[in-house]
Amino acid sequence: MFHRRSGVSGVQRQRWRYAIALGLAVSASPAWAQGGGSPDWSAADMQHELELEASVTQLAFSPDGTLLASATESSLKVWELASGRLKHRLDGHRSPEVDRALPVTGLAFSPDGSVLASTSWNPGVMPDASLKLWDPATGELRQALAGGQGCREVAFSATGDSVWAACGRDVQRYSLESGDVAERAEHFPGELLPQGDAAAAAAELPMPRQGPAAALALSEDGTRLAWAGQPPTYPTPVLRVWHAETAAEADYLVLDLPGMTTTRDPVSLAREHYSLELPNPVTEERIEQWMLDSGEVRVMLTLNNLKDDASRAWRYRLTFEPREDGRWELVRVERKHQCRRGPTEPDEWTTRSCV
Repeated sequence: MFHRRSGVSGVQRQRWRYAIALGLAVSASPAWAQGGGSPDWSAADMQHELELEASVTQLAFSPDGTLLASATESSLKVWELASGRLKHRLDGHRSPEVDRALPVTGLAFSPDGSVLASTSWNPGVMPDASLKLWDPATGELRQALAGGQGCREVAFSATGDSVWAACGRDVQRYSLESGDVAERAEHFPGELLPQGDAAAAAAELPMPRQGPAAALALSEDGTRLAWAGQPPTYPTPVLRVWHAETAAEADYLVLDLPGMTTTRDPVSLAREHYSLELPNPVTEERIEQWMLDSGEVRVMLTLNNLKDDASRAWRYRLTFEPREDGRWELVRVERKHQCRRGPTEPDEWTTRSCV
């Protein structure tokens, strides 16, 4: 059984036009589809793993990728992605009929990220407001709309001056300026329907024992995935944020093979040839291993905080093919690095020489 352990890295910030609920929030126009290359989710890094008190049912990225909104049956939270810190715990949706929070059924950020919309619907219980608009910067409630009719999916218009919500028997467009219903329709406008595939990205993640997802969200640039659920061996639910490099970002320098290439333990061989004796106590080693669909084994060895004036980190990618005797043969070794002073940004992986 092959598994993977991942660490934390930085967050790129991209715009996201909308989010649509039902637990799967996806991008309308991923940046990688515009020329950046397809993300490789089989080699994704886990940026954060956050322990939760209850299972998440809804997720949404902010347009600039700096915030993540999550909802459970009884809570609504906003997370700061750079640090993994809880930024706001919002009051959520309530009803004068019961003394508890009502489940959130939809989440969406406005195109400029200045408004977070949440919806609620609970059979037999009328919420005080089925559609609420929050300020994600302060955590304050800005507007309470739709009364007690109950709302499900939610999405902002492309201009951000109105919000669509499936409330009651149809779909309504609410004006943010007046709070009134400006338009009604039987279905969401076509341009607001999901076009990305968060479930497909999650299926490729290099953690086969992660278990089923309770909620997913894919960022606009298509390279960040939020996964919520409870892995079989975990005592509590968790929220994981993954980052996948595009083909353009994933370039490696091919290295010569070492003298010994066959082994029964690919991780041990990788450490033997490419790990460091760590005289620097701040240097961090991370080793990851998983099985590819081709039957090959991929090992990723990352060394961070190197005691080196030019290079900040090295990352080795090793590919092993199976042999009949139960051994694995190393067939390809690749490397890239991060530079301290350029020519690239400190958190950018490159094959260019560091200055």
